[in-house]
Amino acid sequence: MPPRLGAPRFRDLSQLSLMKPLRIGIDVHSIGSQNGGNETYYHELVRALTQAPREHHFILYYTKRGALNSLGEQDSFSLKRLWPAHRLLRIPLTLPWLAQHDRLDIFHAQYIVPPLLNCKTVTTIPDIAYEHFPQFFPVQQRAWLRTLVPRSARRADHIITVSEHSKRDLIGTYGIEEHKITVTYEGAGAAFRPIDRQKAKDRLAHEYQINDDFILYVGRLQARKNIGRLVGAYSQIRKSGYRHKLVVVGKAGSLFQPVLSKIRELRLESEILFRGYVPDEDLPCFYSGADVFAYPSFYEGFGLPVLESMACGTPVVTSQGSSLDEIAGNAALFIDPLDELSIANALKRLLGDPQLAKRLAQDGLRRSREFSFRNAARQTIDVYERLMQEKRPIMA
Repeated sequence: MPPRLGAPRFRDLSQLSLMKPLRIGIDVHSIGSQNGGNETYYHELVRALTQAPREHHFILYYTKRGALNSLGEQDSFSLKRLWPAHRLLRIPLTLPWLAQHDRLDIFHAQYIVPPLLNCKTVTTIPDIAYEHFPQFFPVQQRAWLRTLVPRSARRADHIITVSEHSKRDLIGTYGIEEHKITVTYEGAGAAFRPIDRQKAKDRLAHEYQINDDFILYVGRLQARKNIGRLVGAYSQIRKSGYRHKLVVVGKAGSLFQPVLSKIRELRLESEILFRGYVPDEDLPCFYSGADVFAYPSFYEGFGLPVLESMACGTPVVTSQGSSLDEIAGNAALFIDPLDELSIANALKRLLGDPQLAKRLAQDGLRRSREFSFRNAARQTIDVYERLMQEKRPIMA
């Protein structure tokens, strides 16, 4: 079992009071993309950063119009739209020019640090799944990431990642020195809490035409999420007499067509309900209305939907390996993601054992409270401030 999480260690507050406010630029191009994990990370991190007791000013560089509605306006940050927005121009040209124009002290990147920056640099690299499961990424995306991310990781002044598993992976795969990496765990947003189950199901029936008991999946619809084997496992439990629907929530991603073909082959078109992208304000109803949350992903840097489900009091079935057992602790039922029978048996155990489901739901609620973006924001600010003050390496 992973160690219990603790509050980050901070320097003496008298030192912080002497620091001038920093100008910190953050690349938030994922906000407004409806692309799941990265969007949620930066949205929740920015929200928590602006609530932290510091006077730093944040300049948020965005590309999607939806970011304006999502982030709103606050005195502690300003928003600047990136143009040109395409990554081939945004990274090498637009961002370096803006960093100099805006007199940044620190620039915080998503994976790839732009070249020619005249300020300190931090990058968040949640995972490097493309190194271990290249077959699950389109050829162009895989080549882009495998070429640029290792260089960016070595060039950055500091790296933030979201689990000890990802930290070990960066050290082992790219040879990054341990002191250069800080782990900041994510957390479920404040909206993710238990909702009266009948009220949740009534809303789902009215807004999303879901009228039956169901098993839930939430996340990008990508090959590495292993939804094909979840579909196969679901077919097995249907044959065992369970009549739950399988509800799939998320935006379609790369290499997903084989899953749709498998659903047609198994004649499950009317039993598996795709509801596409669902706004954050409705997700707690899905989690609270589900009997089980299933997340059999091959590889995750963190696995935020697991934590969101736990925060809503819904029992979780998820994969052994990568970061998922680190995050879930003893509060989930673990499966072998390569084995459909393992997934099916875990689903049947939870659906057929109300006491086990209740215990895991309670354990999950307790586990979810150990994680928060408030702590992540404090640790992130600590990285910024230490970068500016200390010439010696940052000890994570």
